[in-house]
Amino acid sequence: MTFDHRIITVSGWEAHRLSTSEVDVTVIPAKGGDVHAIAHRPTGVDLLWTPRWGLRPPYALPLPGVPEALALDRSGGGWNTMFPNAGRASVEHGVDWGFHGETWLAPFDAEVVDGGIVMRATLARSPFIVSKRVIVADARVTVTETVTHVGARPVDVLWCQHPAFGEPLIGPATTVEITGCVVNPDMPDDVPPTVAPPRWPDHNETDGSHHDLGRLDADRSGVSRLAFLGSFDDEQVRARIRNPELGLGVQLEWSREDFPFAWYWYEAGGRQDYPWFGAAHSLALEPASGYPSGVRRARELTGTATTIQPGATVTKTVTLSVIPA
Repeated sequence: MTFDHRIITVSGWEAHRLSTSEVDVTVIPAKGGDVHAIAHRPTGVDLLWTPRWGLRPPYALPLPGVPEALALDRSGGGWNTMFPNAGRASVEHGVDWGFHGETWLAPFDAEVVDGGIVMRATLARSPFIVSKRVIVADARVTVTETVTHVGARPVDVLWCQHPAFGEPLIGPATTVEITGCVVNPDMPDDVPPTVAPPRWPDHNETDGSHHDLGRLDADRSGVSRLAFLGSFDDEQVRARIRNPELGLGVQLEWSREDFPFAWYWYEAGGRQDYPWFGAAHSLALEPASGYPSGVRRARELTGTATTIQPGATVTKTVTLSVIPA
């Protein structure tokens, strides 16, 4: 197996380019340790999604606004780590755990290892040290995250890996498959649903409409969906996104013990106001420790917040493989 490592610059950020004969993987340690891009080398297709404003350079002046807007300004797309919070902001232990938590915006130190890099950051708003190991082999990218609790009291967290995929992989010809599971709707009014959730791929929206999550739509078709998958049939969960017109697909794999849920977020022009203004087309299948969005809501509505004890070290892994369609 061939492997190459180079230091490059992406929008003013120092990045590590990890390459095999199959993929070029770009990692930005100082921006949350993000996997910023995964390009399939034989076709040149970039599989991950980037928002319309791209990745803002580190010297970009912050705009005035609420914390969620400030966080989204700095997002840049790609494959992020959402920890110790995911989704909606939540006040925990006397401090704001912002939208998607701190880790995706934290600066990591990086060390080159065989086949990839290891990164490390100490969080400021929660008592955790976070380590991320990104290893690339052939057409496979493995992200292993480890958190160590250095504080003195138990802390509830919501932990989610957030790989977002974009065009041309995402389109009306794309199909989505996943290990058998139930499909829980969002809870916009903070009231848990009383009706038993359907099984994949059926999805009941809160407005009463029904959808097949295994099929996608065309860009700007006015679609926006959010669902929470759980109760997986198998210990090893596999999700596949395939585009037969492109001849490519991706497969995500993780342990049900590590991530017993997965968030399904799909945007095809459905959100007409900020932040997408109808101009986003992306699908994210996000291995998650709990649901719904926001650690407080996960604790109070579904009891799925994860409690990490003082002195504990916890490790979770997700693997992405590029596959033929």
